Amino acid sequence: MQEKTRKKAERERIIFLLFCTVVPVANFIIFYLGANFSSIKMAFTDLNGALTLEHFVRLYKEVINGTQFMEAVKNTMITFLILVAVFPFKVLVSYFIYKKIPGAGFYRVAFFLPMIVFSVCVSLVFTNLIGPNGFIAQWIGDVMGLEKVPELLSDSRFAKWTIWAHMLWLGFPGDLIIWGGTFARIPTDVLESAQIDGVTWWTEFTKIIVPMVWPTVALQMVLLTCSIFGSSGQVWLLTRGEYGTHTIDSWMYMQLLNGSGGSYKSGVFNYMSAAGLVLTTIAVILSITVRKWTDKAFEEVEF
Repeated sequence: MQEKTRKKAERERIIFLLFCTVVPVANFIIFYLGANFSSIKMAFTDLNGALTLEHFVRLYKEVINGTQFMEAVKNTMITFLILVAVFPFKVLVSYFIYKKIPGAGFYRVAFFLPMIVFSVCVSLVFTNLIGPNGFIAQWIGDVMGLEKVPELLSDSRFAKWTIWAHMLWLGFPGDLIIWGGTFARIPTDVLESAQIDGVTWWTEFTKIIVPMVWPTVALQMVLLTCSIFGSSGQVWLLTRGEYGTHTIDSWMYMQLLNGSGGSYKSGVFNYMSAAGLVLTTIAVILSITVRKWTDKAFEEVEF
């Protein structure tokens, strides 16, 4: 009787484990391996399934001729550089909040609130804030001596700068939870010892805090590099890529939207697969390079 009960329990355990693993494994095989294999195959085949490099040649011509694709690349690189420039300030802001400066609780809520509100709502607030009836657009018009109040998101002279300003506005709140949790793991004895020695906040931050949390810094830098060609901010919500604000993300989306005509046989899917493969390869190489550099920057600290 006990043997039957034991076998039944073991059988139920195996069924439970299979139930827990079959679905995610199938999801990984179908929607990751299958989708990526299909995408790579499409990059090297034409509509008839024959091997070809015409999609890569077309992309090369886009680069050489300086078309809209290159404008998208330029905007994406500027967007990425803004994210890189903001990154150390995000860490620094998180450090000051961790040190409980006056108003730290308010800053934590004020900075993090836009991150938990739907991006559509945040973009709508920003659009109204810098709209023709807002004081910002009127002030810019007065400073530049314009006859009419500029529509900052509908004017090619201002659209890109407005998008970048939006990114800076939302740049500091990012990763507050990650950095707050990372700093909280640092032993208080270390910081108290530094205070007794009379170190300044800058010395504490650069010589103690950063080396101790460097694995997290390195990981965030690698992840940032991985998403280099996905750096687009809220371009689609704010301008739909118009007025010279196209990034690679929005450019690829518009290529599929306008080029496919709802038909798989248009060839644009093959072209976008080739473009995605090239961009992914570049991103992987850059990410590996950054990872090797970060590994050599500081020795890992155990605490």
